[in-house]
Formats: sequence, structure tokens, C-alpha cells
Amino acid sequence: MGLFNFGKPKDEILQEKIHKLQNTIDKKRDELEEIKRQIKIGKDTISIDANFNKKQQELEELEKEISVANDTLDMQEYGFFERQYKFSDSIKYKDALDTLRMKQKTLVKSGEAAEIITPMTLDGSAAKGKTMQNQLRKAAIRGFNGEADALLVKVTVVNADKKVQALRKAFDQLNKMYEKNLIRLTHDYLDLKVEELRLAAEYELQKQEEKEILREQRAKEREDKKLQAEIAAKRKQLNKDKKHFIQMIENVEKLLSTANDDEIEKLKLQLSEYQNKLSELDELEEDIDYREGHATAGYVYIISNIGAFGEDVYKIGVTRRLEPLDRIRELGSASVPFTFDVHALIFSEEAFALETELHNKFDKYKVNKLNNRKEYFKVPFAEIKKVLDEHKELTIELTEQAEAFEYRQGILMETKTNG
Repeated sequence: MGLFNFGKPKDEILQEKIHKLQNTIDKKRDELEEIKRQIKIGKDTISIDANFNKKQQELEELEKEISVANDTLDMQEYGFFERQYKFSDSIKYKDALDTLRMKQKTLVKSGEAAEIITPMTLDGSAAKGKTMQNQLRKAAIRGFNGEADALLVKVTVVNADKKVQALRKAFDQLNKMYEKNLIRLTHDYLDLKVEELRLAAEYELQKQEEKEILREQRAKEREDKKLQAEIAAKRKQLNKDKKHFIQMIENVEKLLSTANDDEIEKLKLQLSEYQNKLSELDELEEDIDYREGHATAGYVYIISNIGAFGEDVYKIGVTRRLEPLDRIRELGSASVPFTFDVHALIFSEEAFALETELHNKFDKYKVNKLNNRKEYFKVPFAEIKKVLDEHKELTIELTEQAEAFEYRQGILMETKTNG
């Protein structure tokens, strides 16, 4: 029916199938009742018994089929949702909604949103009759628009199908109310309103997803700022320590120039110690320079939280922080009741690529099957170890057993209290 016509929705097709099956079941039951009546009056008992059993089996099969159809419909009512429009961003959804509403206005202006079935006369006047029917047409459209607008409020992909059913019901009720005046809303107008509901639901979903992406971008920016703050603090401390040891070396060298034989050996040991410390600081500064200059370098972490998510559920993420445990402690702050346990901290020059590889390997174990940005996987630890063992180039230390100290202590305290 135009730009946004995708055929009948799945829930409507299922409803029609259920209705047809129910009619067939009613007919089969009538046939069975007739057979029972014939049995009572003793007509062809043997052949009738066989026919009764056959009809009974057909009825059971039909009831089983309608049960399956109802289960499928229940799944849709509980939010199983498949996109119909699949626009790439919310602006395209908004533009499509604007176009759809313009098409509705066009139908209203052209008189195709509601129609006069048969012209009527009023007080013997065809002109008065037409005026009355036109006014009633406008009233029907206003009433239907009001119902549609009310249903658009808080529409989501979870409740869209139920709201479409409510809209169709309102359409039928209004047409029944106005049929005595030979007025009816058109199915073309209904179809546009149904499309608007479904499109608006997807629009809300897209906006929510974009908000989540924006939150993730802001979280990443905060992480980057924390990394830069860490680097700045480390550099400040490094410079302070280097100045200290450079000064100490200069002091020892001055003392060596005037020292007697008994002091020289001791001063040389001190000098060697300070020079070693300075070399360590130089290496640390090189590491910081490297981390700052390589945006892909960082730590992949594998953590769990048995008290919050249960056994064998792991979060696999990445952080560029110099101190990755700081990031993990933040994850276990206010958002979950217990701290996370660390099963692996893996430094990699290509940390983001490694994280993506692990996510892809464990794709079938994702806890959230729809949102790819969620990083939780319900996977046996043996599977994690098997994949990580393939990376011989990385130094990886794995800890299988989760300490879960707070969680386990809580259980013991509860057991003691109740015992």
C-alpha cells in the first residue's frame, strides 16, 4: 500500500490461523456430537465407533496445532520482536514518520480516510444529507485519530502488537457505530495508522540504542581522561624521583673526588645503587611513553561476580588504564552488590583486537543475545582456557576458582544465623 507496506504483521496472520483452526474444531465437535447421537439410537454401531475414534483423533491434532499457534502468539506478546524497517539511525525513522503522517493528511483531505457508503437525505434534501454525512465523516476521523494518538503514547517494541490490536478494535467499533449513518473509516487509513504505531515503536528503540552508544562513548572518554591523568601523575612522580637520584649521584661523585681509601668502596656501591634506580626509572618512562603513544595497547580482563550473576558467567572487557585493577574495582562499586573476581589480566599490544576475538569465539555463550555491546558470557571456564592457550605469544596467568569472599561470607553468616 505504498512506501511502508510490508504485508500483514505476523501476529495478525497468527490470529487468522487460530480463528480458522477454532472454526474447524467447532465443526469437528458438532460431527462428534452427531456420531454420539447416532450411537445412542443404535445405528451401525461398529462403523460409527471407528468413525468416532477417527474424528476424535482429528480433533486432538487440531487442538495441538492451535496450542502451538497460541504459544507463538504469546511469545510475540511478551516482546519477541523483529525489525520491519531497519533504518540505520533515528533521523531516518523521524523522516519516515513525517512522510507517513503527510500521507495520512493527504487521505483526509482527499476524502479517502473515511467514506460515504450511500448518500442520505435529510428532511428530503440531498444537500442537507451530504452536509450531515460529511460532518459525521470528520467526527469519525477525529475519534479514530484520538484513539491512535492515545495508543502512540509510550509505545514500545514490547507493547506494539497489543496496541495494534487495540487500534483495529477501535476501528471496528467506530465503523459499527457510524454504519447506521452509512459512514465508514477506510482500511487504507487504518493501514497507515498501524504502520505509524509500528514505526514509532522502532523509532523509540533506535533512540534508546543511540543513547546507549552515546553513554558508551562518554564512558570511553572518561576512561581516556583517567588514563591521561594516570600518565600525568606518573610522569610527575617520575620526574621528581629522577631529579632526586640525579642529585644523589652528583653528591656521591663529589664525595668520591675527596674520599679516602676506606670510604671509596662504600661510595661506589651507593653510586651503583643510585644509577640502577635511575635506569629503572628510565625504563618506566619508556613504558609510559609507549602506552601513551599506542592507542591499541592495554589489558584484556576476564572477571566474574558469582553473587550478582551466578556461576560460569564472565565479563570480558578491555582497559587502557596503567593500573587495570583500578578499573575493575570501579566496575564493582555501586552497580553490583559484590566486588568482581579477576580470572585473567592479559596485556596485549592489540588489546581491542584480542577482546573482539574473544567475544566472537564465545558468541554463542552471550547472556544478552540481542545487544552485542554487552560483555557477559555464560561459558565453562575450560572453554576460556582452551581459547587463551592458543595465544602462545602472550603471557597469561589464569585463576579458575573465584574467591567471591563477600558473597561466600554472607552465605556462611546467614547459615549461622538461621542454624
